[in-house]
Amino acid sequence: MAEANMDCFLTMTFIKPTIRLQILRKDYSNKFQPFLVNTTIALCDVIERRSYIPYGVMIWKQLKRYSNVNHSCPFSGHLSLRNAYMPTELFPPFPLGLYQFHFTFLDSNSTNHKYVGIVKMFFQVMEPIKSKKRPVSKN
Repeated sequence: MAEANMDCFLTMTFIKPTIRLQILRKDYSNKFQPFLVNTTIALCDVIERRSYIPYGVMIWKQLKRYSNVNHSCPFSGHLSLRNAYMPTELFPPFPLGLYQFHFTFLDSNSTNHKYVGIVKMFFQVMEPIKSKKRPVSKN
């Protein structure tokens, strides 16, 4: 398990944030290929409970828990994320392999989408490591 920490300062106000979530899996040719999820989430709709897309609800719960992004839109200024991790209970059992979670952040209004940034997270699904040491008995 790994923890994530992040600090960023928004130079412009994030009025209507939209997140495009893609999950990619590394294939036999050592390239990441699309895998199962490619969706767009209007974060303000999830925060205000106008949208119940499962991926958006999971992201919002994690943001509320580990960051200072715990209020409704718009967002501005300093954003931080401390000691965040993704609990395994949130995910279905993935096949063994390397995965990339690709978050593209956009600020959208009625006419266009303005690119803000990308966050990439890498995960490896593997068998649990079993210790070969015997437990020490206390006498």
